[in-house]
Amino acid sequence: MKLSVARNNKNITQEDFSHSIDVSLRYYQRLETGKSIPSVKIALRICTKLEVSPFDIDEWQDEPNK
Repeated sequence: MKLSVARNNKNITQEDFSHSIDVSLRYYQRLETGKSIPSVKIALRICTKLEVSPFDIDEWQDEPNK
């Protein structure tokens, strides 16, 4: 599952979500595009808020689902 899809399923904007997990908007945008990989701490914070498993986020996999 794409990170953006998981976030959109919760009806929350990138800006609001980045604030809720205590990261900058730009950094969160880089996470959604796969340009950055979060630390374990931030990944767990994201997954807790989105109620998804870190193993289900495509951007964090070696071979993302197409």
